[in-house]
Amino acid sequence: MSTALFFFVFYPLYVYASREIVEVVETEGISAVYGNDRAPARDSAIGDSMRRAVEQVVGMLISEEVATENADVLNDNIYPKYQDYIHDYRILKEEVKNGLYRTRVRATLSVMDIKRDLEGLGVLTGEWRPEYSTTAVIGVVVQGIERYGDFKTLREALEKGIRGVDAVHLRRIGSGVAVMDVEMQGDASMLANELQLKEFRNFSLYMTEITQNTIEFYMAKE
Repeated sequence: MSTALFFFVFYPLYVYASREIVEVVETEGISAVYGNDRAPARDSAIGDSMRRAVEQVVGMLISEEVATENADVLNDNIYPKYQDYIHDYRILKEEVKNGLYRTRVRATLSVMDIKRDLEGLGVLTGEWRPEYSTTAVIGVVVQGIERYGDFKTLREALEKGIRGVDAVHLRRIGSGVAVMDVEMQGDASMLANELQLKEFRNFSLYMTEITQNTIEFYMAKE
């Protein structure tokens, strides 16, 4: 039986134009090599790291207490089907050293698919929101603004329709571009997720770039 150790690097949540929410996780798996055939150890390291990546996303959606209470349900119904949640992955590095097969993999997982299955199993109930204890200032750039009324609608949505937002400060607006600072209990990925999931009557928002502290959107007329 192979054993594995894992290390994780998390990237911000990305919301694609199709409103699919994904998490990019970089993992390193270590599996013991038995005999001269390295293939089983390689597969084990990759597979177990994928499973652990799903475990980490589950940990974002439910508390540790809930996960412990539903351990059997998760082990039987969520973690074994890790391949269903992984959109794609890339092996960044692999090597064999001291009888261990090491792989570093970057995987892209569907948060919404995992969330949907957790809800179907009754493990995740109510509306999920990540909890934050500190206030962050997120820089938001919106391009493609054709009507001030559309920008006003967006700003009102930020101020009144996004949970955790404390204040919105307009830094400048002109030539179809607005730059704002958003103070909120959360981070850029949370704000991007909330905005992309909102429905606007006259326009759609498409995220073009995101960093730890900034988000850029393009406002497309309907």
